[in-house]
Amino acid sequence: MKEEISVPDRETCFSLMRGVGMPDHIIRHSVLVESIALRLSELCIERGFDISADLVSAGALLHDIAKARCIEEQCHHAHVGAEMLRERGYPLVALIVKQHVTLCGADLVACPTESVLVNYADKRVLHDRVVSLDERFRDLIERYGTTGLRRNVLEFKWGLYKKLEGRLSEVTGLEVGNLFFDLS
Repeated sequence: MKEEISVPDRETCFSLMRGVGMPDHIIRHSVLVESIALRLSELCIERGFDISADLVSAGALLHDIAKARCIEEQCHHAHVGAEMLRERGYPLVALIVKQHVTLCGADLVACPTESVLVNYADKRVLHDRVVSLDERFRDLIERYGTTGLRRNVLEFKWGLYKKLEGRLSEVTGLEVGNLFFDLS
């Protein structure tokens, strides 16, 4: 008998967020990320891709579940959040949470997946506003590019995300970089 993999519904996601004391501004950020990721998943599904909208929704809502804790404790919020969700019986959502910060070149080939859609959507939301990748990465470099190496890494990632945005545009048939500004 095949084991059922559980994906929390939206109500359960909000209960989990409240249960860990997620601040309102992070909840607002997560809801906006969810809106973008779900719209992308709809576009991909329309094009015949096997995407779970429920998994995208849960991954987007919970991607920063450990953010506030890790700001306080100086830990990696993607890894801690993934572990929290694994412990609660949500291994597929945990994988999305673990992968929401980092994108590698291989993800461009595998695109689209639930993880890639949440990851990209997160890069389009600065706090609680939809922005372009350029604005988002300029902000990331300003805040986290404290050394030459960190700036170089962020600039490299910026290039990868521009390629991903191009790939998502190919997949959906729309200029993805021009979408979602109406959600803010």
